[in-house]
Amino acid sequence: MKQTVSRQAPWAAFGVVMLIANVSCGKMPEAAAEAKLPPAVEIAEKTSITGKVTLKGADPAKLKKAVDVGGNPFCTGHGEILDASWKVAADGSLADAVITVRGSQRASNAPSAPMMDQTKCEFVPHTLSIQPGQSVRFHNSDLTFHNIRVARYEAQGKSSNIDNFGQPSRGDENVKVFSTPGIYRLECDVHRWMNAWVYVHDGVHSAVSAPDGRFTISRALADGEYTVEAWHPQFPQSITHTVTVRDGKATADFEFDFANAHPL
Repeated sequence: MKQTVSRQAPWAAFGVVMLIANVSCGKMPEAAAEAKLPPAVEIAEKTSITGKVTLKGADPAKLKKAVDVGGNPFCTGHGEILDASWKVAADGSLADAVITVRGSQRASNAPSAPMMDQTKCEFVPHTLSIQPGQSVRFHNSDLTFHNIRVARYEAQGKSSNIDNFGQPSRGDENVKVFSTPGIYRLECDVHRWMNAWVYVHDGVHSAVSAPDGRFTISRALADGEYTVEAWHPQFPQSITHTVTVRDGKATADFEFDFANAHPL
């Protein structure tokens, strides 16, 4: 069963965003942004922890909601757009959960700047996980005006605006360094259904679950016990497991209960 959710911003917002292009709106300094980053060391690119994230207690078909784009002439040309809040396969596999390992170090050999694209009126990917000091490239692949409002996500759903980049043209790009660990919510003020997440972990040992729910921590870990955590934006609480790494490898599966999710 498919539902429709309306998230159309008034077209007046377009003019407002035009005025704030490349300027922060309600901008607050990123907490401790100037603090010295912990040292980074070379950490081998090697699979250490794998697993799967699932959701129980919900009918995946009922969680699919088509976004009402309000007749937006550009966005309607790409067909139906689904609300990205829940990406659940028929077997309960849950995408966009962030898996992290506590005590993780920063890696000196981490990629410099993964890309968050705005394409077909959606953020792609919906969730990124990076380490402190990494940059994200925000790109506009659409022939329409977008912007990226970056807000630090805090307890109880509150957030503090940090940056707001206007991207009026196809090919426009901004690069932002994320220096402080935390969770950051991205939104386009012109197309209010467009949102995404950047999770800045303490170190390099993190991953995001794929559409089939599977994830891979692709950095080496020494043998021993670790606390591994799964976070998903639709839940107020993360799930933690204690995992034993032997011969450099371990598995960890996580099951979220829909009964514990934020109210729809």
